[in-house]
Amino acid sequence: MVWKRRRGTIVLVTGAVFWMLGSVLPGPLVRLANDHYTAINDPRFGSRMAIVVLGGGTSYDHQRRLVPKGDAMTRIDLAASLYKRCVETEKSCFVIVSGGNPQHHEQSEADLYGSLLLDAGVKRADLILENESLDTYENARNTEKILRSRQYDRLLLITSSLHMRRAMLAFDAFGLHPQPTVAYVRPPLTWWLPRRKGWFDSNSALHELVGIARFYVWRWIGLY
Repeated sequence: MVWKRRRGTIVLVTGAVFWMLGSVLPGPLVRLANDHYTAINDPRFGSRMAIVVLGGGTSYDHQRRLVPKGDAMTRIDLAASLYKRCVETEKSCFVIVSGGNPQHHEQSEADLYGSLLLDAGVKRADLILENESLDTYENARNTEKILRSRQYDRLLLITSSLHMRRAMLAFDAFGLHPQPTVAYVRPPLTWWLPRRKGWFDSNSALHELVGIARFYVWRWIGLY
């Protein structure tokens, strides 16, 4: 309404940006959000292991069953695998699943993921559910509170490559310096023609990049 004479230009620019977000921009944005977390690494084990799994959302499948959203199942699988390796080497280990219910479904992320970890062989006594966190900041804050009363000499943080940089910043802010353990690497894909996956990848990457920028702003004004 303000720039009526430039309305056509604005429409063209908006259309071009929308096109590029679905075609040529997803790759660079994902690459930037991934930072250097571009490989599924093999973590170092200690005698007393703390394995933290961050929630990645919940959704309903075609049968209306509540399931982990997106790549979240890879985090559960990796946590179960690392726990199994820990037990087999007779080390002490426990798993913390951190994730509340921002989607307002019938179960929190931690409760749903926790049941799947129990099915995968994690002992109930070694499983801690933190089901109050609604964002990455709260993941770190609430996990730090739990770890105060636990003994451990190695801390692993499991999440996706896109989320890892922001998660590490949050955990470091609370005096926790975990070993980043990537469960899934988002590949930086680019196309000439827009694709639905392109817009999805751009949206996911921008969400993380904005979150990282917000972290530094909050730290600058003293909220972190």
